[in-house]
Amino acid sequence: MSDYKTLLRTSRFDVVEMQLPSHDGQVHHRAYIRHPGAVVLLPLLDDDTVVLIENQRTGVGETLLELPAGTRDPGESELETAARELTEETGYTAGDLRVICEFYSAPGLGNEKMHLIVAHDLTPGEQKLEATERIVTRLIHRDEIEKLVRSHAIRDSKTLVGLQSYLLGCLN
Repeated sequence: MSDYKTLLRTSRFDVVEMQLPSHDGQVHHRAYIRHPGAVVLLPLLDDDTVVLIENQRTGVGETLLELPAGTRDPGESELETAARELTEETGYTAGDLRVICEFYSAPGLGNEKMHLIVAHDLTPGEQKLEATERIVTRLIHRDEIEKLVRSHAIRDSKTLVGLQSYLLGCLN
């Protein structure tokens, strides 16, 4: 990354300004988000049942149907973040967690790299929500997932990536 200055530091990410040279020799200033990375989980109760969450999202003023996800804490591996977030948001713990793929959530806005992690061998438990989280767990069958995706009822990008990987059988 080229030189940058921090415009805003938050508990989860920084907003930085970068200087970008253009083709005509001028220097342009652009703001981007610097992010520590995140995980999105595909929790499978069985081959045909996925654990999703209804998540109240204040940024868009809606409750979205999503896969569980979360930001990595400093020094935390992707699998550690996945185990923590799965329990926090759904109450489930997983006997098996595997990274399926990685992708950038919005490369035009920042560098947040997400890891899609499939969770198998789930054991139910109690949610451990953060104070501001409003999350309800839903168990959704494969047939309903396809209908939800096709009808545009799911509009969260990380969830679409995860569910389309699931529907296409890309979990190896």
